[in-house]
Amino acid sequence: MSSRWIKIGGLLVLVLICGATVLLVSRWPFTRDNIATALEKKFSSTVEIKTFHETYFTPGFVAEGVTFRRNSDPGAPPIATIEKLTIQGAYWEFFSTPSRVRNVRIEGLHIFASSGSERIGNAAQPAGGPKQSALIIDQIIADGAVLEFASGEPGTEPLKFEIHELTLNSVADDRPLSFHAALLNPKPPGEIRADGHFGPLQPQNLGQTPLSAVYTFQGVNLGVFPGIGGTLASTGKFNGVLERIEIEGSTDTPDFGVTRSRHTVPLKTQFQGIVNGMNGDVSLQSVRVQLERTSVVSHLEVAKKADSEGKTISLDATEQQGRIQDWLRLLAKADPPAFTGAMNFRVQVQVPPGKGSFIERVNLLGDFGIDAASFNRPTTQEKVDNLSQLAQGEKKNDDPASVVENLKGHVVMNHGIATFSSLSFSVPGALAHVHGTYGLLTEQLNLHGTLQVDNKLSKGTKGVKSVLLKSVEPFFKKKKAGEIVPIKIGGTFGHPSYGLDVTP
Repeated sequence: MSSRWIKIGGLLVLVLICGATVLLVSRWPFTRDNIATALEKKFSSTVEIKTFHETYFTPGFVAEGVTFRRNSDPGAPPIATIEKLTIQGAYWEFFSTPSRVRNVRIEGLHIFASSGSERIGNAAQPAGGPKQSALIIDQIIADGAVLEFASGEPGTEPLKFEIHELTLNSVADDRPLSFHAALLNPKPPGEIRADGHFGPLQPQNLGQTPLSAVYTFQGVNLGVFPGIGGTLASTGKFNGVLERIEIEGSTDTPDFGVTRSRHTVPLKTQFQGIVNGMNGDVSLQSVRVQLERTSVVSHLEVAKKADSEGKTISLDATEQQGRIQDWLRLLAKADPPAFTGAMNFRVQVQVPPGKGSFIERVNLLGDFGIDAASFNRPTTQEKVDNLSQLAQGEKKNDDPASVVENLKGHVVMNHGIATFSSLSFSVPGALAHVHGTYGLLTEQLNLHGTLQVDNKLSKGTKGVKSVLLKSVEPFFKKKKAGEIVPIKIGGTFGHPSYGLDVTP
């Protein structure tokens, strides 16, 4: 009796195994045709697979030499290639709803993106495309991937993002996935690490796909940009949708410099704003810059203009209670800076794309004021002191007034030339109003204007200078508010020269 039940039980087990085998074979997803068809539907591409074999101990498959093309022409350039694709699942997950895959490993992924609108994935589907898949993938690992953007300019190297680490978890069409990524940014070169969430993907409106993450950007070489240098580090976070990503963070560049000055200064920023992940445009509503002991509050935009090939930088900035020497240390060759003093300004700046240096490309419009200013070079300061003594009718002494007060003006800068339409300053006993130019590349001064003084000019000097001053004094005898004489300032910023501007 017992042996009979054993035989019956064995028969039932055999029937169950056979039934399960038939059911499994009928639902076995990992065939070459099934996989190729699924990839073609998912990525709207023609798929080629060089070698393919199924695995049964751990259900899944290994595919090698996988190529995605936009059409069926084997001569057409690929839009993506995979050296090796490995998928692993579990038998009991075949019968679950939704279906699940445990692990996907992608080795040697290389994506080729053109400057046009080609995309890989459901984003390329027209309205009414395939329905979303019910499949859930627990983890996808694609370390060593390369994303390559072809340039639209002949002879220009493509832009390559080398992705050292890429892990996606809980991947499905109807839910956000979590990700970890570490990649080399091509320009400016630096290492980006990010952890966050992405999706669910919006196939018919890719720009509305949600994302959020925290990031670090380390070892960023600013020397790839013309005219500047330094190594930047940045941390921050972002969230929103692809076409409107809200971002906030900070940067630290301990050795920021303008190439021609050969000096470096510490530069820190804090920022928040909007980034368009679809076209790369940036709008930072608040940027706080700390340049040594000078603070600047600004608004920054980086966007492509209709009539340009690249992106234009636009900046509105305000400085209060800053120091002119901090800027001169950054921009000028003199060391120490030739000029010191308290400074404030308001400027509008545009930097169009181009191959020239930063100073040659920058366009600036602004108003500024500098107070309690003095010159570091003894010879320069001596000339200013003598001007003050002369204006006050004093003889030269050992302790002259040593400051320029209330220096203010309006400036326009183009092609490295600053043009002053209204520049005024005072030294004890004199007030000057001048206009003219200053070359940032040459440091040449070419200023002309008038000097109003408190006393007769000839009282403070002797010899030839006294004769020259007395020769123009009669023209101003009727000026009740004090003598006014035409002056000119030439030479260089570090070695200025002052004189009467008398034209025949």
